[in-house]
Amino acid sequence: MTPRTATEAPRHALVLVTDVEAFSPRSDVEQMRVREDLYRELRAAFGPQAWRACRCEDRGDGVLVVVPPGVPKAAVFGEALPALDAALACRRRGDPTLRLRVAAHAGDVRFDGHGMGGHAVNHAFRLAQSEPLRAALARARGDSALLVSDALHETLAHDGHPGVDPAAFHPVDVEVKETRARGWLHVPDDDATARQISAAHHTGRERRPGRTEGGVSLNAGRDLSLTDATVANGDVNVTASQRGWWRGAAQRRRGGTR
Repeated sequence: MTPRTATEAPRHALVLVTDVEAFSPRSDVEQMRVREDLYRELRAAFGPQAWRACRCEDRGDGVLVVVPPGVPKAAVFGEALPALDAALACRRRGDPTLRLRVAAHAGDVRFDGHGMGGHAVNHAFRLAQSEPLRAALARARGDSALLVSDALHETLAHDGHPGVDPAAFHPVDVEVKETRARGWLHVPDDDATARQISAAHHTGRERRPGRTEGGVSLNAGRDLSLTDATVANGDVNVTASQRGWWRGAAQRRRGGTR
């Protein structure tokens, strides 16, 4: 993908973020060796043709990879990422070790003279920074863990890409900065760990855009019991959420319909 200017329209692409586990505690010399090895393993896993088609941006302890539509998702999730995990496993007796968190999303990516950006890129980084992905790699028997966005998982499941089993991904709740979303976790050859992390980090509730967490419960005598509402009749018993976004109604102990 050639460099683009800020005036060009955004292009839809697959966004991958790789993040090296335990990078900062290493010495400067070891960090540089890890970085070189990471690029080498990525190039080998994707293959020369697919890798040349991608745009990459260095992030110090990881790499942002933007994969154009010309590279099939099956080639990424069914071939490149499994090859990357296998290569990492071969390094376990090597020096230095290399374990990776990988996050994936798909959406419009914007290009300018400084690099790449946009909501799709931001969302992929939020996934990479999430606690469920960190916990999964920390527990994993292998050397990688993958978290894909809800929208991307739906696409993978709907389209039926060869080599990709949507059932091997398990839902987790992602809460990083202002992002509140659902992701789908896959731990290669360690489905038990993925299930454990999902059980610990997924409430099972649907997340609706724009919905405020918390709420208000009202009990109006024997006539009414509502949640997330301000309707009451007769004697009113009000319980506000712990977040305290709702004010004032708790002072209305009696009265008519509000």
